[in-house]
Amino acid sequence: IDNMGKAGNSSILIWSFQDSLAPHANLVAPWEVTIFKFYPTDPKYVIGGLSSGQLAVWKLSDADLGLALREKNKSGNNVEEEKTSAIPSIPHKVVSIIDDSHKKAVVAIEFLPATIELERRGRGASEKHPKDGPVKYFLTIAGDGQVMIWDFQALLESINDADLQWKPVHKVQLQRQDSGTEMGCCQIIYCHDRLDDKGSKLLTNFFASTEEGELIYGDWGAQAGEDRKPEFVKQMFTVSKTFRPMLSLERSPFFSEILLGVTDWAFYLWKDDLWKDGIKEPLFQSSYTSTTFTRGVWSPTRPSVIFLGLVSGGIDIWDFSDQSHKASLSAPVTSLPISSMSFLKHGDLYHDQKLAIGDAGGNTHVHVIPKNLVKQAGSKELDNMRKFLNREEQRVRYFEERKKELAALKEQMEKQAQMAADEDKEEKSKNVVDQDKADATAESMYRKLQIECLEELGLLKTRES
Repeated sequence: IDNMGKAGNSSILIWSFQDSLAPHANLVAPWEVTIFKFYPTDPKYVIGGLSSGQLAVWKLSDADLGLALREKNKSGNNVEEEKTSAIPSIPHKVVSIIDDSHKKAVVAIEFLPATIELERRGRGASEKHPKDGPVKYFLTIAGDGQVMIWDFQALLESINDADLQWKPVHKVQLQRQDSGTEMGCCQIIYCHDRLDDKGSKLLTNFFASTEEGELIYGDWGAQAGEDRKPEFVKQMFTVSKTFRPMLSLERSPFFSEILLGVTDWAFYLWKDDLWKDGIKEPLFQSSYTSTTFTRGVWSPTRPSVIFLGLVSGGIDIWDFSDQSHKASLSAPVTSLPISSMSFLKHGDLYHDQKLAIGDAGGNTHVHVIPKNLVKQAGSKELDNMRKFLNREEQRVRYFEERKKELAALKEQMEKQAQMAADEDKEEKSKNVVDQDKADATAESMYRKLQIECLEELGLLKTRES
């Protein structure tokens, strides 16, 4: 606690599966590294988000990545000498300007497709580059509610300049629509292949999660009106709100429209276009767990399997081809809470699938996934999972329609009750008026009869005289 908020060196350790006894490189950072990713076009570059809100970039060599050692292994050279050599410490190559960076720790990095080119001031985007070209832009998000877009290709062109000042090319501030306050965010996913009502491609949309567990759909290219500010938050889904941060937001590798959102007490499966029909409910919500979740990832080879990290240090494995009301398998990993999970995406995933698991103590555990969780359960697992998702969508749509019908029925019954009450009130008022008229008529008849009686008795004249 005494060191919180103070600058101090932090490290990223680079390991190789070819030689896992010692790290190959130590990337030194000026602040604590909260998130980092390899640049997809050239893995020699590492982009890291810092707790100060800045971004840092490191450049690695083949030896740092373990590639040089792998070549020496193949040539039969002595490996022990390489193992006993000192681990090189690599300082950051570039760090962003703190005044133009996030105000809180960077928590997510998302690379945009290689085809994307931003228009002036980020007001829009177009597809001008080839799909197999280098990735140019990436997004970052932080607890300050800002979404920033960075141009990595421009950085590489001037990375050796002495007066380089790295800052984002565009940024937007996400705010709550009801109160206008900043919206703290913790995850972000770019929306691929989305179309508007006219069939035009949408290129500036994203999904993000908040520190209160909500899911939001945003547009960094939103334009301001004549009398209103731009609305970067288009939709908000509060079903998963737990007043705790959403811990993971992952897109299914088999169904591009399905998102996995993990909170501490449950996980959710969302379909990203149901909100167009006014539906803000997830396709699936898991039962609440006695041991809270910390992370969640999709299986890269099985469409119906999800791996969930637990605060107890174990993992729950949900297999929807087996059952959907509870986890199909649980496995212990460590005695500390799980902090991160990631599959090795290189090589033959069906032959040697590895899952890297990080815990709260800073330890990394690499597990080889058993074959029954690697190979699909039969040739129809993908179709069965699609049918399951379609059934859940039909269920959600049915309940939404029934909700609307019941709301309309309730409104109709309330109107009928109000009309009946008004009619009853009008009837009572009418009866009161009729009674007053009857009383007045009776009073008039009584006065007339009284006068006639007095005249017959000769008392009227006497009284007048």
